[in-house]
Amino acid sequence: MRTVKRCLWPLLYLMMAGSHAADGQACISPISYLPLDASVVGRDDNGTAALGTYERISPDGRFILRSYSGALLGKVSLMELPASGNGPVKAYQTPFSNEAFPVQGTWRYLVDVNGEHYRFKDVLARQRNAKPLFKAGMTGFYAAASELVQGPAEKALAQPAATGDSEPVRIRSLSWPQSADPDRQGVGPLQIETVRVADDGRQAHVLNSTGAQFICSERVATDGDVYALPMISVDGREFSAIPQVPARGRPTMRVYGLAPAGAGDAPSCDLRADLGMSPGKAVFGFPRDGAPAWLTYSDFGSVYVFDRQTRQTLRLANARNHVLASAFPGITMDGRVIYGATWRDCDDKATCAERAGYVVVDPYQSADYRRYWAARGQPAPKACITTAEVEHVRDWFARFQGLQDAPPAGQR
Repeated sequence: MRTVKRCLWPLLYLMMAGSHAADGQACISPISYLPLDASVVGRDDNGTAALGTYERISPDGRFILRSYSGALLGKVSLMELPASGNGPVKAYQTPFSNEAFPVQGTWRYLVDVNGEHYRFKDVLARQRNAKPLFKAGMTGFYAAASELVQGPAEKALAQPAATGDSEPVRIRSLSWPQSADPDRQGVGPLQIETVRVADDGRQAHVLNSTGAQFICSERVATDGDVYALPMISVDGREFSAIPQVPARGRPTMRVYGLAPAGAGDAPSCDLRADLGMSPGKAVFGFPRDGAPAWLTYSDFGSVYVFDRQTRQTLRLANARNHVLASAFPGITMDGRVIYGATWRDCDDKATCAERAGYVVVDPYQSADYRRYWAARGQPAPKACITTAEVEHVRDWFARFQGLQDAPPAGQR
């Protein structure tokens, strides 16, 4: 049996990086624009490069799993962003149906909506010819999943079980129930299922499963039992959702913790944050420095992050003209926010080229973040994301997945 050594998640490295760009480490660009090539991805009805929808961002920000990719790429594609701010965006075909999703945390598996789990590396290498390893978990258009960690989240995330270890991989998936009424799709009570998987690096099979369990029954009196737009956290221990009929106040996006339960019982839900608004899906970042994970979301074409520690909502402004965010943004392990968008490149007032592609933002260099700390008369806890942090996370992901361009262990 092949043995694969554990790969340290770079969160500990990021914690040691300190509160600012020290030792001369260069900051990444505050914002970068990566246009798509229409000859690769096809064109939409307006003649612009087809963007797709329902996009999920890999932990290192290198890959994007996107649905509704168009005639040239099929239903679901993997997009690969360049290592720096320049270079072409590559595209890979997949065997998936629309709204396939990754198992967040490591992306060791990509999941079709029928519950078939594929190894990420196999999909990247074999594309449409990739074969599933096993079938499990919640299914359907409204499912999401994460590797479930044990113990304090930050400590557990620093060293996940790597493929080939004896410790089973635990996957927690979250979903709405399916509805035959098109006006009720995506709205209803929530269910989760937790699955234990044995994986030796070549083969994988399900050891056991809790089966589908309804959750949050203890919150019916305060939040009702109907939710919308849920998203599970990267460690599987929290989720965001909008209760549709709360006993008090209006429906707003909220964050709930999934507390441990007794044997055979579904986890209970405890309210941890209320964003005070009803945007699109709120996607979790990674917990860091003992603070709760940030969230990111889009609303009316703009992208925001929510800092749960300061309870501040920060808008990520753009330098280009008429930037309109599409689908869902994501937060990388080093803190970048990445999202699909359309924009205009204007040489002058009379010449503007329509573009579609991906926007990469450093929220620590945003005007709202710096304005908040300046108003408090304090230096910002973090000045920027450094190029070294980005390279470190990218290298970790390549090693963890066993990609051909992974640097030897110990380098960088």
